[in-house]
Amino acid sequence: MTDGKSAFLFIDDTYIENLDSVARGVVPAEKVSQRPLIEKDQAWEDEWHIGSYINVIYDDEENIFKMWYGVGRKLSEARSDVTDGLAYAISQDGIHWEKPVLNLVEDNGSTENNLVFPFFRWGAGTGVMKDPIETDPAKRYKMLFMFQSGDMIFAGIVQPVCVAYSADGIHWDVPRHWLNPVIPQGSDTHLVAYWDAKIHRYVVYLRGRPNVRIICMAESSDFENWTSRKIIVAPDEHDPPQDHEFYGMSSLAYRDFRIGFLSVFHTLYEGWIAQNQIEDWMPEWMNQMDVQLTYSKDGRTWHRAGNREPILKCGPRGSHDSGCVYPPHAPFVRDEEIWVYHGCSNDLHGEATRYGEEARRGINLAKIEKDRLVCLKAEAQGVVTTIPLSVDPNALWINADATGGSLQVEIVDPFDRVVPGFGKDDCIPFSANETEYRVKWKSDPQSTDGTNAGGLEEKMVSQARGGFKVKVYLDHARLFALYAA
Repeated sequence: MTDGKSAFLFIDDTYIENLDSVARGVVPAEKVSQRPLIEKDQAWEDEWHIGSYINVIYDDEENIFKMWYGVGRKLSEARSDVTDGLAYAISQDGIHWEKPVLNLVEDNGSTENNLVFPFFRWGAGTGVMKDPIETDPAKRYKMLFMFQSGDMIFAGIVQPVCVAYSADGIHWDVPRHWLNPVIPQGSDTHLVAYWDAKIHRYVVYLRGRPNVRIICMAESSDFENWTSRKIIVAPDEHDPPQDHEFYGMSSLAYRDFRIGFLSVFHTLYEGWIAQNQIEDWMPEWMNQMDVQLTYSKDGRTWHRAGNREPILKCGPRGSHDSGCVYPPHAPFVRDEEIWVYHGCSNDLHGEATRYGEEARRGINLAKIEKDRLVCLKAEAQGVVTTIPLSVDPNALWINADATGGSLQVEIVDPFDRVVPGFGKDDCIPFSANETEYRVKWKSDPQSTDGTNAGGLEEKMVSQARGGFKVKVYLDHARLFALYAA
């Protein structure tokens, strides 16, 4: 990524010495379509609803996009009395999707469908991964799934977590011999599991116990024997009262970070609303769900990103995603962008649509441009000062959006002395929106014959051993990253 350049992102404070009238922020991901890419469009789907939990990969070995997505139907008119299965789709370009008839699972008296896993009561949240380190071909694809039988209803919302394996992601084998459940204490919502190359362990995100909406993680060396869960993300005093329900989380490895996509359920007095209804005077966010960013450097210690704004937002009133958007398992990088497939609906969590529209559910795609996860922004004038960095002023790039203003750069030594020829006034102002723009200076610091002008080159080399600070002057602009050759 970025042609081997060193990248300095501002997700945390690692590269920041000082911010003057500058704040962190998050720019929402850009949805590729105003309508879902996947909706109900096959005869066998008439009684289904497209679920909120989806799993998408780009398979580099087969050069194809693969998706496993939850589908469900009501068992009765009772609240939350539902059954859920898992369907499969493929795509050549990630936009146009095919639902192959697999003839594997009987549903409604026919196998003419794209199901790869049968319907179970409360079986939502199935997580699928393709294991990059597995040596047993029969276990290359791994699944964690949940269910609840009629005999378990007395236990409330508790679904044990079980494992299944597949060689191709289509034909699944559920191990016998009393292996399952692998996490008897159970969970709820999406079971996001992956291999973490940094800690050399499998990781799964779970709810708290007993079904508390916080984010926990468990670890395993074999995908079958899991550690006790520990809390990694929970609401705190900086979250408003309506943002205290963390529904689930997915993540991806990105540069030096693991970036989390946190599903936030916005509600107050959920039990009251469930027994009554959402009233017109209530705020628009009531029972909506959107997605915020988190991050970790080690995969175990997590922090909130930006100013806790959504990276994936609900759409406006009347849109197909005005009620809820759900993150996938898991976002991935494609062509230097982060692709975020997501479940979407115009109905609210646990409730009907807000304004009486016909309920609509589907799956869409949003994209985040290269390194544009967290920005440093100035609503007027502000200054970003970095710590000393190993940069060459003549080989410095910015990832920034200054279309509504301007941006200039200044190079100073560790004692804040401006390097001659690289002051603010020497920098040609930037007033565009580019993910990789080379900073331009008004004059070449060297003389035309290539000799050092006044010993400047020698001085710069001496200073560079300790690094240069980069000062970025923002005027109604946003800075996402710096790059150095």
